[in-house]
Amino acid sequence: MPRAAWFVLFAALAPAARPVAADDQAKQKFCPIMTTDEVDPENSTVVEYKGVKVLLCCDTCVAKFKRDPAAYLDPKLVPGLAGKELPKRGIDQVYCPVYKERKVSAKDPVVMYKGVKVYVFNEVAKQRFEKDPARYADPKVLPQLPKEQ
Repeated sequence: MPRAAWFVLFAALAPAARPVAADDQAKQKFCPIMTTDEVDPENSTVVEYKGVKVLLCCDTCVAKFKRDPAAYLDPKLVPGLAGKELPKRGIDQVYCPVYKERKVSAKDPVVMYKGVKVYVFNEVAKQRFEKDPARYADPKVLPQLPKEQ
């Protein structure tokens, strides 16, 4: 069979392009609080924010989200939030200096360092920070710290 005939036969048998269903759009893969923890759509806890389902990895994250949802609304982590008007975070600091992949909110524990409030993920992170603050005082994570002279 000539090459052109194969192409015509293949094109006739190939499935037609189908429209992209809502289920095929970008899906949430990671927890918006513990940002490196993967979420499973079948087994993760689901909370809703203005009609958008937000998957969370554990009960700790559910409590944190319910206490201050604005701190964790990130369209990069929850694609369903893309294009929605979101409230402003209450603080400039986004991540915990001890657990660098975990987000913090203004309602999390606080330590004072060089006259500045530093938010940490939990009491364990607070103890670690207080024990060795210089180790965790990363200006990339803590933009609120004064610049070194």
